[in-house]
Parts: sequence; C-alpha cells; structure tokens
Amino acid sequence: MKRFTFSLFIAGLLIAAGMQSFAQQSSAPDQEINLFGSNNPALGGYISFGLGGGNFSDHNALLIQGRAAVRFAHSLSLGVAGAGFSDFPWGLNYDRSYARPGGYYLEGGYGGLLFEPVLASHFPVHLTFPVVLGAGFVALTRESDAYDWFGWDDYSDRVVLDSAPFLIVEPGVEMELNLIPVLRLGIGAGYRFATPVRLDSGPEYPVNGLSLNASLKLGIF
Repeated sequence: MKRFTFSLFIAGLLIAAGMQSFAQQSSAPDQEINLFGSNNPALGGYISFGLGGGNFSDHNALLIQGRAAVRFAHSLSLGVAGAGFSDFPWGLNYDRSYARPGGYYLEGGYGGLLFEPVLASHFPVHLTFPVVLGAGFVALTRESDAYDWFGWDDYSDRVVLDSAPFLIVEPGVEMELNLIPVLRLGIGAGYRFATPVRLDSGPEYPVNGLSLNASLKLGIF
C-alpha cells in the first residue's frame, strides 16, 4: 500500500507540472514544428496504438496498448488508456510452460484515465509524461491438452486457474517524434504500481514492473 501511495504522489506531481505548463503555454502563441513544416491548432486530439514488452512477476510479457485523448494548447492531453498483457506467446519465456509440466501463464489487462503533460511540443522531437490511473485484472491460465475422439484430432484449451482485480498507477516518459502534421511516433517506458492481488499463493505483486513500448499516434496535435 505504501508503494501505491508513493506512486499516487508521483503521479500528482507530474499532473501538477503539466497543468502549470498548460497555463504558461496557453497564454502565448505556440508554433508547433514537424518534419514537413509547422502546425498551430489550439485544441487537438489523437488515438494511438502501441506494442511493447513488460516484466510481470519476473517473466517477460507482450503488451498491447491503446489510447484516445484530447490535447489542449500542445501541452496537456486528457483521455483514456488501456492495455492487455500476456506471457503466453512462444519465445517470451523459454522455460515456461512446455519445460515445466505444471507451468502457468500470466495474463490480464487494465485501463483508466490518462493524464499526459507535454514538454517543449514546438520542437520536432520532444517529451511527454503519461500517467494512467485505473484498474484491471490478472489471471493465471494454463493450457490443457485433450483429444477429440470424434474428429480424431488433438487440441488444446485455455483454463483459468485463478484471477483477481487490482488498482494501478502507471507513470511514464515518452519521446515523441513529429513525423507529419497528423502522425507521431512515440517511444517510451513506464512503471506499473499496482495494489496487491490474492492469487493461488496469497497476496503478491505480479503486475508491478517496468514496461517499454512504441506507438503510433494519429490525430490533430
């Protein structure tokens, strides 16, 4: 709980910094620059899709992310964000679960509100500081092999062994590159601070960890 409280404090600082930047930049004209010229809308917004990887309970997992936000005066974005994760894809963890007959997979998702302060958006390459406040769930799953006697075929089925909800705060930092006026590339990292969950082994922190991601943002900035 102390980690979660500390992460809320850090998130508050980032959001406060973003609001101050928004107040300063909105009072003066802003000329935003990209690789093909300049752009100067006062109000914009974007949707994004990203792929990345994260560490969940000391195992690598694939992350799929999505966001939709409104951007004010080039300096602050407000919206929603969501992500799904799984360490099931082959090759992420070579020691699971084929090498361990009793092995399980860690899968789930989370989503919530997005606060994203933007620093020096008038430069073609600049920084953003996204903070996600929300909730999610995590599940332990296992692949169960079976045989179809009627179809004369082997098949596998996914079985959920246990699941639990959690609250999450995920602060991060991203480098944003203005490709063209309506398209940007983001590359960044974040850290997930989640409340403990009670799975088969009792209270633990399987969701906490570092994640890296790359995303494409389409919109009016």
